[in-house]
Amino acid sequence: MEEAVTFEETLHKHLRAIHQRDLEALVETLAPVELVLVAATGEVSSETSRFIELHREWFGSPTWSLGTEVVHVREGADLATCLIKLDYRDEAEGGAAIEEHSVLGLVFQRIEGRWLLVQDQNTPITTEAL
Repeated sequence: MEEAVTFEETLHKHLRAIHQRDLEALVETLAPVELVLVAATGEVSSETSRFIELHREWFGSPTWSLGTEVVHVREGADLATCLIKLDYRDEAEGGAAIEEHSVLGLVFQRIEGRWLLVQDQNTPITTEAL
């Protein structure tokens, strides 16, 4: 019998997949159909397929880097939330440096014994509140 994966292990797998631009590993942490996404750009979607499409495009760019710091976690029996401070760096066309800071709120739900992402909200921040 396969041992259950903990929420903490799933969260680390999710973040590692992003850092490594590993779409296949990322998909393994996602709810299969409905995943609410509120992007930093203001886009709102409730379809996992849209989340995957956006990440496929993003992972295709070799110029960005992302610093992550988990600042708060709350885990219940079947629902877990976490806040992650993001430090995003990239290059704009022409070589200008991009540096953005945001807070990522993730919600995972235990579905059929697995922790899966059901909500992702990225909110830009302008002050160091965390």
